[in-house]
Amino acid sequence: MPGLVVRKDNGDLKWYPMFKQATRYTFYPDEKEENKESGREVGSGFNFEKYLIGYWMPGGGSTQHRRVGGGSSLIAIEKNGDMKHYPFVNGTFKGAKGSGDKVGQGFQAKWDYYVAEWTGQAKSDLLVRDDEGHLRLFPWDGSKFRDLGSSEKVGEGFDKDKWPDLYPGYWNGTVYPDLLAREKDGDLYVYSFDGKTFKNAKPRKVGRGFGKEFTHLLVDEWMGSRVPAIIARHKNGKLTFYRYGRLNPKESLNVFADGPYPTVGQGFKDNWVYIVGHWRNPGNPDLVVCDDDHNLRFYPWDGQTFVDLRGDDKTIGRGFKFTHFWDFYA
Repeated sequence: MPGLVVRKDNGDLKWYPMFKQATRYTFYPDEKEENKESGREVGSGFNFEKYLIGYWMPGGGSTQHRRVGGGSSLIAIEKNGDMKHYPFVNGTFKGAKGSGDKVGQGFQAKWDYYVAEWTGQAKSDLLVRDDEGHLRLFPWDGSKFRDLGSSEKVGEGFDKDKWPDLYPGYWNGTVYPDLLAREKDGDLYVYSFDGKTFKNAKPRKVGRGFGKEFTHLLVDEWMGSRVPAIIARHKNGKLTFYRYGRLNPKESLNVFADGPYPTVGQGFKDNWVYIVGHWRNPGNPDLVVCDDDHNLRFYPWDGQTFVDLRGDDKTIGRGFKFTHFWDFYA
């Protein structure tokens, strides 16, 4: 069942399934629902350095296969660099209160972590950018991360000062995910991945003008084509849709469409929390926002723009004062 897992500042985790009531969606169950539990505690003692949601359990989240984002279990990084896996079993995180199964060591909180099916094995793997700009691959075998030895380093030159943002996705539309890299001047490049390394292909420039005036890039399958696209938030609060794919008959590779670019939302603040998830249907993303009053606003995506709901149809949760939000598929 799709929903949200959230973390309180005391380390408790709560699970909020998304319910459909007639034509509206909400995190509040109807009195007629057989399972009335929402906001149920599913973990405690989760006071870690990093949290990596993914499809770590064999067969877990099969309907979300290939999608980059969300997950069905959790890996946490402790202060000492150990990684612990917390499967979601029988409606709770197995091994709560910090026990977990150790699945790795030597991982630093200051590194960047990118979860995707990097090896194409229908389960999540881990790509890490270290503080020297190296990309390191850690395949997941279902119970631990495999040590690739000297083959672990699959990319270099990804210094954070030059490339502040990296976005995993199926940018080439092939078996393996790739990386979209945003340069500090706003240029976008695709780095192709062949399941083993980024070193066998030159980067391809696919966009420009995505400078620091764009505060959020929301990457997902907005076109419904299993190929990612971008909805970008400008500092003026507008959301703009940038289509991506084989949109030009003269191009043999995926590119961003030429303008004009449609505005699909207005009045979106910088300090809001933006959560993209596939709550209604796999392959169809929607947007949930936690505003500065800690209310959850729901913006369904119709393939072209966000539907502007009203009243209780838009406000689908209240009092969500939490430190972390993850779209989750139990």
